[in-house]
Amino acid sequence: MKISVLGAGCIGGSIALKLKEKHHVTAFDRDEETMKALEENGIETVSKESDLYDTDLLVLALPMSVEERFLKETDFSGKILDVASVKTPFMEIARERGLSFTGGHPMAGNERKGKSGWDREMFDGKIFFLCSLDGKEDGMIENIVKDLGARPLWIDYRIHDEIVAAVSHVQYLISLSARYVGKPFEEYAGPGYLSNTRLSKQNMEMALDMIRYNKENILKYLENARNFLNVLYHLTEKEDFENLKKVIREVIS
Repeated sequence: MKISVLGAGCIGGSIALKLKEKHHVTAFDRDEETMKALEENGIETVSKESDLYDTDLLVLALPMSVEERFLKETDFSGKILDVASVKTPFMEIARERGLSFTGGHPMAGNERKGKSGWDREMFDGKIFFLCSLDGKEDGMIENIVKDLGARPLWIDYRIHDEIVAAVSHVQYLISLSARYVGKPFEEYAGPGYLSNTRLSKQNMEMALDMIRYNKENILKYLENARNFLNVLYHLTEKEDFENLKKVIREVIS
């Protein structure tokens, strides 16, 4: 099968590397060094974006602001799968424009940017959310997700955005908060601090896009986090260890 990948950052490059094991993969990225790295890894590249359009599936692995512009302007009429961590705005644009679009999002990745984050095994065993415009599941796209080693899971795009706000987007902000607290003493930190702050090191522009496109859901779960911290603060202040134990047990059970 012919698969085109537009954007070869951490996720796009990893998709291209994995799918070339079973498919004819062509890729394009605006960064010359990234294009060179793709070629060195045996992935065919093209000289311009539109050369990707002779394909069975176009995978969009673009920054969200760039994807928004692409979906509003493209004349590509074939099947599109994106990988953005927010789905609602892009699903709505695609519906309005009559695009053959499936919203996708692999629950995978790392904090490294661009080709330094490429990992062909990144998706092994991970959930890969899929969102349909018409409620129908696309078997071809599902099989491609399985070729990545991932587990396809069809879901309503609005529910997806709420889930991801809680388990991913707000987690970045919590990680950032942990780093803010510990930063003056980082030279003494152990593995617990490094684990808690790993997400804070991810691509800042990507994090800002998450907030920009999933603001309401993020605010909801950020408020939950703030309320919980207030509970912990007041119980600690009062040295109310019995209720503190109850709260901790409720969370970890």
